[in-house]
Amino acid sequence: MSQSHLETNARKLIALRESAGKTELPAPPADLAEAYALQFEAERILAAENGFAPIGWKIGATNAGARANFKLDDQFLGRLYAQMTVASPAKLPATPGLYRAYEAEFVLELGADLDATKAPVDAAAVKAATRRVGCAIEMVGGFIPMTPPHGASSLIADFAGCAKWVQGPMTTDFASLDLDAATVAFTLDGETKAQGKGAAVDGGPFGATAWLANALGKLGRSLKAGDLITTGSAIAPCPYAGDGKKAVADFGPLGKVDVTIG
Repeated sequence: MSQSHLETNARKLIALRESAGKTELPAPPADLAEAYALQFEAERILAAENGFAPIGWKIGATNAGARANFKLDDQFLGRLYAQMTVASPAKLPATPGLYRAYEAEFVLELGADLDATKAPVDAAAVKAATRRVGCAIEMVGGFIPMTPPHGASSLIADFAGCAKWVQGPMTTDFASLDLDAATVAFTLDGETKAQGKGAAVDGGPFGATAWLANALGKLGRSLKAGDLITTGSAIAPCPYAGDGKKAVADFGPLGKVDVTIG
Protein backbone atom coordinates (compact mmCIF):
# COMPACT_ATOMS: atom_id res chain seq x y z
CA MET A 1 0.00 0.00 0.00
CA SER A 2 1.51 3.34 -1.06
CA GLN A 3 1.78 6.21 1.44
CA SER A 4 -0.91 8.16 -0.42
CA HIS A 5 -3.26 5.16 -0.38
CA LEU A 6 -2.44 4.58 3.30
CA GLU A 7 -3.26 8.18 4.21
CA THR A 8 -6.47 8.14 2.17
CA ASN A 9 -7.64 4.95 3.87
CA ALA A 10 -6.69 6.25 7.34
CA ARG A 11 -8.71 9.41 6.73
CA LYS A 12 -11.67 7.27 5.70
CA LEU A 13 -11.37 5.33 8.96
CA ILE A 14 -11.38 8.55 10.98
CA ALA A 15 -14.27 10.02 8.99
CA LEU A 16 -16.31 6.86 9.48
CA ARG A 17 -16.10 7.25 13.26
CA GLU A 18 -16.68 11.00 13.16
CA SER A 19 -19.77 10.59 10.96
CA ALA A 20 -21.20 7.73 13.06
CA GLY A 21 -20.93 5.35 10.14
CA LYS A 22 -22.35 7.58 7.43
CA THR A 23 -19.27 7.90 5.22
CA GLU A 24 -17.47 5.60 2.79
CA LEU A 25 -15.84 2.44 4.11
CA PRO A 26 -12.06 2.18 3.77
CA ALA A 27 -10.58 -0.54 1.63
CA PRO A 28 -9.79 -3.69 3.64
CA PRO A 29 -6.11 -4.16 4.52
CA ALA A 30 -4.45 -6.91 2.51
CA ASP A 31 -2.80 -8.44 5.59
CA LEU A 32 -1.82 -7.84 9.20
CA ALA A 33 1.13 -5.62 8.27
CA GLU A 34 -1.18 -3.32 6.30
CA ALA A 35 -3.67 -3.33 9.17
CA TYR A 36 -1.07 -2.01 11.61
CA ALA A 37 0.31 0.45 9.07
CA LEU A 38 -3.22 1.81 8.64
CA GLN A 39 -3.89 1.93 12.39
CA PHE A 40 -0.62 3.79 13.01
CA GLU A 41 -1.24 6.22 10.14
CA ALA A 42 -4.62 7.04 11.68
CA GLU A 43 -2.81 7.57 15.00
CA ARG A 44 -0.42 10.02 13.31
CA ILE A 45 -3.29 12.02 11.78
CA LEU A 46 -5.38 12.00 14.96
CA ALA A 47 -2.48 13.28 17.05
CA ALA A 48 -1.25 15.87 14.55
CA GLU A 49 -4.59 17.25 13.33
CA ASN A 50 -7.32 16.28 15.80
CA GLY A 51 -5.50 16.74 19.09
CA PHE A 52 -5.90 13.11 20.13
CA ALA A 53 -3.74 12.09 23.07
CA PRO A 54 -2.59 8.45 23.25
CA ILE A 55 -2.73 7.15 26.85
CA GLY A 56 -1.74 3.52 26.36
CA TRP A 57 -2.67 0.30 24.59
CA LYS A 58 -5.30 -2.43 24.35
CA ILE A 59 -4.80 -6.11 23.69
CA GLY A 60 -7.33 -8.22 21.79
CA ALA A 61 -7.89 -11.91 21.05
CA THR A 62 -6.13 -12.86 24.27
CA ASN A 63 -7.27 -16.49 24.32
CA ALA A 64 -7.53 -19.33 21.83
CA GLY A 65 -11.32 -19.07 21.50
CA ALA A 66 -11.19 -15.41 20.55
CA ARG A 67 -8.41 -16.04 18.04
CA ALA A 68 -10.41 -18.85 16.45
CA ASN A 69 -13.40 -16.51 16.18
CA PHE A 70 -11.30 -13.90 14.38
CA LYS A 71 -9.33 -16.52 12.38
CA LEU A 72 -6.09 -15.15 13.84
CA ASP A 73 -2.93 -16.97 14.89
CA ASP A 74 -1.95 -14.40 17.50
CA GLN A 75 -3.24 -11.62 19.71
CA PHE A 76 -3.54 -8.07 18.38
CA LEU A 77 -2.97 -4.58 19.75
CA GLY A 78 -4.31 -1.06 19.43
CA ARG A 79 -3.99 2.42 20.86
CA LEU A 80 -6.04 3.85 23.72
CA TYR A 81 -6.88 7.56 23.47
CA ALA A 82 -7.97 10.06 26.10
CA GLN A 83 -10.71 11.20 23.71
CA MET A 84 -12.21 7.68 23.65
CA THR A 85 -11.94 7.18 27.43
CA VAL A 86 -14.52 7.98 30.11
CA ALA A 87 -14.40 7.49 33.87
CA SER A 88 -16.73 5.14 35.68
CA PRO A 89 -19.59 5.57 36.46
CA ALA A 90 -20.26 6.55 32.85
CA LYS A 91 -23.26 7.42 30.74
CA LEU A 92 -22.62 7.36 27.01
CA PRO A 93 -24.90 8.62 24.23
CA ALA A 94 -26.69 6.11 22.06
CA THR A 95 -24.81 5.57 18.80
CA PRO A 96 -26.72 3.20 16.50
CA GLY A 97 -24.52 0.62 14.83
CA LEU A 98 -21.38 1.28 16.89
CA TYR A 99 -21.46 -1.01 19.91
CA ARG A 100 -21.15 -4.80 19.62
CA ALA A 101 -20.07 -6.13 23.01
CA TYR A 102 -18.91 -5.42 26.54
CA GLU A 103 -15.56 -6.70 27.82
CA ALA A 104 -14.41 -6.62 31.46
CA GLU A 105 -10.66 -6.12 31.67
CA PHE A 106 -7.84 -5.84 34.20
CA VAL A 107 -5.69 -2.74 33.71
CA LEU A 108 -2.02 -2.01 34.39
CA GLU A 109 -0.36 1.40 34.61
CA LEU A 110 3.37 1.32 34.00
CA GLY A 111 5.85 3.18 36.17
CA ALA A 112 8.82 2.44 33.93
CA ASP A 113 9.55 1.97 30.23
CA LEU A 114 9.51 -1.52 28.72
CA ASP A 115 11.46 -1.58 25.47
CA ALA A 116 11.53 -4.93 23.69
CA THR A 117 13.57 -3.45 20.83
CA LYS A 118 16.51 -3.82 23.24
CA ALA A 119 15.72 -7.13 24.94
CA PRO A 120 12.69 -9.45 25.26
CA VAL A 121 10.23 -8.62 28.03
CA ASP A 122 8.67 -11.23 30.33
CA ALA A 123 5.84 -11.19 32.88
CA ALA A 124 8.21 -10.64 35.80
CA ALA A 125 9.62 -7.52 34.13
CA VAL A 126 6.10 -6.22 33.53
CA LYS A 127 5.13 -6.78 37.16
CA ALA A 128 8.28 -5.00 38.34
CA ALA A 129 7.48 -2.05 36.06
CA THR A 130 3.83 -1.77 37.08
CA ARG A 131 2.88 1.24 39.22
CA ARG A 132 -0.88 0.66 39.59
CA VAL A 133 -3.47 -1.94 38.70
CA GLY A 134 -7.17 -1.49 38.13
CA CYS A 135 -10.16 -2.42 36.01
CA ALA A 136 -12.20 -1.28 33.04
CA ILE A 137 -15.03 -2.07 30.65
CA GLU A 138 -14.13 -1.88 26.99
CA MET A 139 -17.03 -1.21 24.67
CA VAL A 140 -16.10 -3.15 21.56
CA GLY A 141 -17.44 -2.04 18.22
CA GLY A 142 -17.07 -0.15 14.98
CA PHE A 143 -18.94 0.71 11.81
CA ILE A 144 -17.06 -1.64 9.48
CA PRO A 145 -19.10 -4.83 9.02
CA MET A 146 -17.26 -8.03 9.90
CA THR A 147 -18.27 -9.64 6.62
CA PRO A 148 -16.21 -10.18 3.43
CA PRO A 149 -14.21 -8.43 2.15
CA HIS A 150 -13.70 -7.12 5.68
CA GLY A 151 -12.56 -9.20 8.63
CA ALA A 152 -10.03 -9.23 11.46
CA SER A 153 -7.51 -7.05 9.59
CA SER A 154 -10.14 -4.34 9.12
CA LEU A 155 -11.04 -4.53 12.81
CA ILE A 156 -7.37 -4.18 13.81
CA ALA A 157 -6.95 -1.17 11.54
CA ASP A 158 -10.15 0.39 12.93
CA PHE A 159 -8.96 1.33 16.44
CA ALA A 160 -8.46 -2.41 17.10
CA GLY A 161 -12.20 -2.69 17.65
CA CYS A 162 -12.34 -0.20 20.54
CA ALA A 163 -15.44 1.98 20.57
CA LYS A 164 -15.11 3.43 24.09
CA TRP A 165 -13.04 2.59 27.13
CA VAL A 166 -14.57 3.02 30.59
CA GLN A 167 -11.84 3.30 33.21
CA GLY A 168 -12.52 2.16 36.75
CA PRO A 169 -10.57 2.49 40.00
CA MET A 170 -6.80 2.11 40.12
CA THR A 171 -4.63 1.22 43.12
CA THR A 172 -0.96 1.04 44.05
CA ASP A 173 -1.75 -1.54 46.74
CA PHE A 174 -1.50 -4.75 44.72
CA ALA A 175 1.56 -6.54 46.08
CA SER A 176 -0.57 -9.20 47.78
CA LEU A 177 -3.11 -9.50 44.96
CA ASP A 178 -2.87 -12.46 42.57
CA LEU A 179 -4.18 -10.92 39.35
CA ASP A 180 -4.39 -14.29 37.61
CA ALA A 181 -6.77 -15.57 40.30
CA ALA A 182 -8.63 -12.27 40.73
CA THR A 183 -12.27 -12.56 39.67
CA VAL A 184 -14.86 -10.40 37.92
CA ALA A 185 -18.63 -10.69 37.65
CA PHE A 186 -20.45 -8.86 34.87
CA THR A 187 -24.13 -7.89 35.15
CA LEU A 188 -26.69 -6.09 33.01
CA ASP A 189 -29.49 -4.43 35.00
CA GLY A 190 -28.51 -6.62 37.92
CA GLU A 191 -28.62 -9.93 36.03
CA THR A 192 -25.35 -11.86 35.96
CA LYS A 193 -24.25 -12.41 32.37
CA ALA A 194 -20.64 -13.55 32.72
CA GLN A 195 -17.94 -14.37 35.23
CA GLY A 196 -14.21 -14.64 34.76
CA LYS A 197 -10.76 -14.11 36.18
CA GLY A 198 -7.40 -12.66 35.23
CA ALA A 199 -6.10 -16.00 33.99
CA ALA A 200 -8.73 -15.94 31.22
CA VAL A 201 -6.20 -13.97 29.17
CA ASP A 202 -3.12 -15.88 28.01
CA GLY A 203 -0.37 -15.45 30.59
CA GLY A 204 -2.62 -13.43 32.89
CA PRO A 205 -2.52 -9.60 32.85
CA PHE A 206 1.26 -9.42 33.32
CA GLY A 207 1.97 -12.10 30.72
CA ALA A 208 -0.42 -10.49 28.23
CA THR A 209 1.37 -7.18 28.67
CA ALA A 210 4.71 -8.91 28.08
CA TRP A 211 3.25 -10.16 24.79
CA LEU A 212 2.26 -6.55 23.99
CA ALA A 213 5.73 -5.20 24.76
CA ASN A 214 7.37 -7.84 22.54
CA ALA A 215 4.84 -7.36 19.72
CA LEU A 216 5.44 -3.61 19.79
CA GLY A 217 9.18 -4.24 19.71
CA LYS A 218 8.77 -6.11 16.44
CA LEU A 219 6.97 -3.02 15.11
CA GLY A 220 9.77 -0.72 16.28
CA ARG A 221 7.76 0.70 19.19
CA SER A 222 7.83 0.36 22.98
CA LEU A 223 5.80 0.80 26.14
CA LYS A 224 6.40 3.98 28.14
CA ALA A 225 6.09 4.90 31.81
CA GLY A 226 2.55 6.16 32.35
CA ASP A 227 1.02 3.93 29.69
CA LEU A 228 -2.29 2.31 30.62
CA ILE A 229 -2.64 -1.26 29.36
CA THR A 230 -6.08 -2.84 29.15
CA THR A 231 -5.11 -6.48 29.09
CA GLY A 232 -7.94 -8.25 27.27
CA SER A 233 -11.31 -9.54 28.32
CA ALA A 234 -11.43 -11.61 31.50
CA ILE A 235 -14.97 -12.71 30.57
CA ALA A 236 -16.54 -14.07 27.42
CA PRO A 237 -17.54 -10.87 25.59
CA CYS A 238 -21.15 -10.03 26.42
CA PRO A 239 -23.15 -8.96 23.33
CA TYR A 240 -24.49 -5.42 23.42
CA ALA A 241 -28.07 -5.71 24.61
CA GLY A 242 -29.44 -2.33 23.53
CA ASP A 243 -29.63 1.14 25.00
CA GLY A 244 -30.67 1.98 28.53
CA LYS A 245 -29.15 -1.00 30.35
CA LYS A 246 -26.74 -0.53 33.23
CA ALA A 247 -23.63 -2.66 32.83
CA VAL A 248 -21.52 -3.34 35.92
CA ALA A 249 -18.24 -5.23 36.15
CA ASP A 250 -17.47 -6.09 39.77
CA PHE A 251 -13.77 -6.81 40.30
CA GLY A 252 -14.07 -7.44 44.05
CA PRO A 253 -11.25 -5.71 45.95
CA LEU A 254 -10.28 -3.71 42.87
CA GLY A 255 -13.72 -2.10 42.70
CA LYS A 256 -16.53 -1.78 40.20
CA VAL A 257 -16.90 -0.28 36.73
CA ASP A 258 -20.29 0.73 35.39
CA VAL A 259 -21.64 2.21 32.19
CA THR A 260 -25.05 2.97 30.76
CA ILE A 261 -25.53 3.77 27.08
CA GLY A 262 -28.43 5.89 25.87
